Amino acid sequence: MKKKLSIIITALILSILAAGCSVEIHEDPGKQDAKYYLYDISSDETQLQKKSYSPEETTADYMLKDMMQRMNSQQTDSQNRVSLLPEGVQMNYSVEEDVLVVNFNSQYSSMSRARELLVRAGVVKTFLQVPGINSVRFTIENEDLTDSRGQAVGNMTADTFAEFTGTEPDAYCSNTFTLYFTDKSGQKLVKEQRTVRYKRSIPKERIVLEQLMKGPLEKGHYPTIPENTEVLNVTIADRICYVAFDGVFSSYALDVSEKIPVYSVVNSLLDGLDADKVQITVGGKDRLDTFGKKMELYHFYERNDKLVVKEKE
Repeated sequence: MKKKLSIIITALILSILAAGCSVEIHEDPGKQDAKYYLYDISSDETQLQKKSYSPEETTADYMLKDMMQRMNSQQTDSQNRVSLLPEGVQMNYSVEEDVLVVNFNSQYSSMSRARELLVRAGVVKTFLQVPGINSVRFTIENEDLTDSRGQAVGNMTADTFAEFTGTEPDAYCSNTFTLYFTDKSGQKLVKEQRTVRYKRSIPKERIVLEQLMKGPLEKGHYPTIPENTEVLNVTIADRICYVAFDGVFSSYALDVSEKIPVYSVVNSLLDGLDADKVQITVGGKDRLDTFGKKMELYHFYERNDKLVVKEKE
């Protein structure tokens, strides 16, 4: 399905129904009249950035070859962007009726999870513009791409990426989230429910983190992460939520047990999202291996109810 996109400054891919992921995408102003697009990645590797594309021919054969060549060349026309495919990653393709099979070399597997999700979204969205292509399947060295549970990701279609643009009616919704802050001791988590009204175009996971960083509203509850912490990226894939904070999360850590900031984030996200685990990274490109002395990053954390103060009946 082909969709004509109206002008946006920032559009959010709110949900990936088949792969379970959300990705931010930015479009340069003045490109609203373009019919086709290619994609780069922001220099901080946190969002897709689209650019207009005008093929010399609009046949499927020409567009497939031209798009493939452009992506494999790994060139970009801006210092504020990096190429969609990282260095060393190459691809070729074959067509099976209306399914485009994109085969990558083994270097694809060396990407971080956050980068892989951006690449996946950019490649799929690019090729779905080609006439006659209704779904895209990824393989690595001719083996199906698998998720974190070892299951094949399978065909990705136009419905895989649901977009909400800034020109749509400002539809708002309200949701009640359970946030986890800490008590006076800094050793336990306390629940706080908060009803938030927000634009539907903003992913729930980002709302949860924004509210968590604003701090508690109830008496006797205390903040768990620095208010000026920046969320570099938050992504959900295969029922795992990937969160990337800047260095403030660690450098200005509050005077609480090192478990508290981590599980404050983990419990708050897992209470409000369709996910089972959370992975936290800190520091942008210069990423830390641990938070505090013992909390390993790049670890898949599940909710921890043992740290939560039991509510009075």
